[in-house]
Amino acid sequence: MSPADLAVDSGQCLLDLGRTAEARARIAEGIALLPRARDKTRGIFLTYQARGCLEADDIEQAHAVTGESLDLATRIGAPRCVALVHELAPAFEPYRRAEGVSEFLERLRTG
Repeated sequence: MSPADLAVDSGQCLLDLGRTAEARARIAEGIALLPRARDKTRGIFLTYQARGCLEADDIEQAHAVTGESLDLATRIGAPRCVALVHELAPAFEPYRRAEGVSEFLERLRTG
């Protein structure tokens, strides 16, 4: 297991424990440690980061990170990552009026 994987996995555990701020920091650290050769993993880690943002009610950042994940997954053909993005969609529904969220949800429905 690489340092990037370890950081993100510990961030996931912290999210599960409700320690959102610490989780977000660990996940961001893990993403920063990933080499470009691991773009599929990056896309998945970005969905984890988005979950942390949603739990912290940082909708703007969650939207940006989820969009980045979807763009990356679509570009490189990563169906698991696309599926993880779709799993996040219901969490965005209450924020439909936030800038760009409605369009993002429509993109998921039609894409």
